[in-house]
Amino acid sequence: MSRFSPEAVFDPASCTSCGRCRLVCPVSAVSWDPGGRPSFDPRKCIACGHCAAFCPAGAFGCPGPSCVEPCSGDSLLSLMKRRRSTRFFDGSSISDAELARLLEPVGWSPTGVNACGLAVRAFRDTEALALGTGIVRTARLLGKCGLLRILGALTGTGPFLEREAAGEDLVFRKAPLVLFFFSPRRSPTSLSDGIIAATLVMTAAEAMGLGTFWNGVARTLHPVMPGWRKSSRARPGMRLCAVLCVGRPAWGCRPIPPRDWELLGPSIPEKARV
Repeated sequence: MSRFSPEAVFDPASCTSCGRCRLVCPVSAVSWDPGGRPSFDPRKCIACGHCAAFCPAGAFGCPGPSCVEPCSGDSLLSLMKRRRSTRFFDGSSISDAELARLLEPVGWSPTGVNACGLAVRAFRDTEALALGTGIVRTARLLGKCGLLRILGALTGTGPFLEREAAGEDLVFRKAPLVLFFFSPRRSPTSLSDGIIAATLVMTAAEAMGLGTFWNGVARTLHPVMPGWRKSSRARPGMRLCAVLCVGRPAWGCRPIPPRDWELLGPSIPEKARV
């Protein structure tokens, strides 16, 4: 996808000189020329597209109405209520069309400086299974040299590591699709940028009837696993932010009551509570 350039798409004839583009620009890249029209500084522009999105006259070539009806809040809440971490999959593959639909939200995911490019590395089927095989192989090597028992005692994960060494994939759970989310290190919000993108993809997966689980173990092991950094790297200067495993759930699940949480601030009025 090409970088958004306001200069390239701006139509002076459609502009009403309302000034909204200058107001919404987060980096003050929009100024006014002597003719009362906006001008754009490409050195400051971060390609966020706010000027085009909020232009009431559509002077930047964005079709459609300026306001979009929000999706049903009840539908979103229902989706969140039934979402469970899925670690057992039915073994079927994710098609090309499903993968494209699943990752579409990444293009709309907000980032700290708007123009910073996210990247997703997708491992599918045999590639995804190979990730789990690599963990099992490493656990077995540690077991042969006696380090597995020491590591298990130090971390309290002895039974987990023993099951890995025995050939049970407890890290990737034989997920048919594993997604590594990367964000540029130069962004001040690099980590949260990737996590937000992964969260949107997780929500899309649930809407498609797929199951997911966040693989914090894989993200932690990424720097030390042999071959992982080479096979899952994106580009120089990128950091791994999240690992999401995706597939069709092997079993259905029932909704459970919400977890306890605390509001640290003004209480919610009784009549407004759900």
